Amino acid sequence: MSRKRPGRLWLFFYGRKRRGFPGLLVGLVAAAVVLGALYGLPHGADLSRFAIVLTVTALVLLILASIVLVAIAAFRPPRRGRR
Repeated sequence: MSRKRPGRLWLFFYGRKRRGFPGLLVGLVAAAVVLGALYGLPHGADLSRFAIVLTVTALVLLILASIVLVAIAAFRPPRRGRR
């Protein structure tokens, strides 16, 4: 009797057990709470717009840095002796 293998999407999310503290999840929840509290303050909407601009700027810098690293890796010759 053969069992049907789970799909790739199922394996992507449930393929192996995760260990450790979920720091990214806690960070996202904390950021959402802080931005929500900031929006409730007087002139908080202006500050939250600044936070959005800061976040977009950081994301663009991260994307540009990754593109530069990919370009460097493309032109660099491969190392010998890797196994």
